[in-house]
Amino acid sequence: MTVATLHRQAVRQLQPAYSDDEARALSYALLSHFAGLSRAHLYASPDTNLPPATADRIQVAVAALLRYKPLQYITGEALFCGFPITVTDDVLIPRPETEELTLWAADSAKQRLSRSTGRRKGGAPFTIVDLCTGSGCIAVALAAMLPAADVYACDRSPAALEIAQRNAIRNGVAVHCFRCDLLAAPAFDRKIDCLIANPPYVRQSEKAQMHPNVLRYEPPEALFVDDDDPLIFYRAIARFAKCHLRAGGTGFVEINEALGGDVKALFTSCRFTNVEVRRDMNGKERMVAFSYPAPPAATSPANRGAL
Repeated sequence: MTVATLHRQAVRQLQPAYSDDEARALSYALLSHFAGLSRAHLYASPDTNLPPATADRIQVAVAALLRYKPLQYITGEALFCGFPITVTDDVLIPRPETEELTLWAADSAKQRLSRSTGRRKGGAPFTIVDLCTGSGCIAVALAAMLPAADVYACDRSPAALEIAQRNAIRNGVAVHCFRCDLLAAPAFDRKIDCLIANPPYVRQSEKAQMHPNVLRYEPPEALFVDDDDPLIFYRAIARFAKCHLRAGGTGFVEINEALGGDVKALFTSCRFTNVEVRRDMNGKERMVAFSYPAPPAATSPANRGAL
C-alpha cells in the first residue's frame, strides 16, 4: 500500500469521530511515528510503498483512535516543554497548562539563582521537589532547564515513579525519585527552595463534561477528588510547604479553573505571602504561586485550624 493511499484511507476512517483537520493531523502523526515519514515526504513521494507490517500497525492504531484512545498512549510518548516524555496509561498525558506552570516556576527560580553558578547565593544547592510527579515531565523539564539544581520527584504510584525515572534517564538529567503519599504527611530530610505540584483536582461531578478519551484511558486516581473536599491535596501541599520550604521559598500548583479563589484563600489563610492566581493561554485560572512566609504556622492557633 502506498503512503498516499494509506493516508487517505486513515483520514476517511477517522472522520466520523474527528474533524477533518484532526483526522488529517492524526494520520500524519501515525505515519511519522510508525513509518518515520514526514508530511513533506507524503507530498513529495506519495507513491512510496509501505511494508505490510507497517501498514498493519497503522491500521491497528486507527482502530484504537476510533475507540478514543489518546494518540500519546498509542505512540507511547508526548512532548513537554520540548522534551520527549514516555507515557503509559499509568500516568497522565502532559497538558499545555502544565507546561505554563513549569515555565513559570523555572523563570522564578532563575531570578533567584546566581547567573554564574546556577545555585542559590551562598553556594548551597537549589532544591526543587515535584509532588504528584506522574510521568516526571515537570521534574525532567526543570532539571534540564536548571542543571545545577537538585531535583526530587515523588508519587504514591510505583508504576508512575518507574516511568518518571525512565524519563529522567531518557533526557539525560538527574531526578531523585521517591515514593510518598502526599496525604499521609510525607517526611523529607532537607529544606527546599521550590515545590511544584499538579495534584488531582477534577471534581467527580465534572466527569460529565470530560471527553471519553480521558475517562476511558487516563488514571482516575491522578485526576479526581470528591466534590465535598476538592481542596484536600492543596491542604496537604500547604502542610508540606510549611515543613520544608526555606524562608523565601516558593510554591507553584496547577488548579481547577473553577477553584482559583478557593485555592488562593487557602494559601492566604495559611499565612503564605505573594499568593497569585495566574490565567493560562486560554484565559482560565489554572495556576497559583505562593511564597514562604510570614509567621510559622505553629505560632498561630487560627492558622493551624486552616489546615
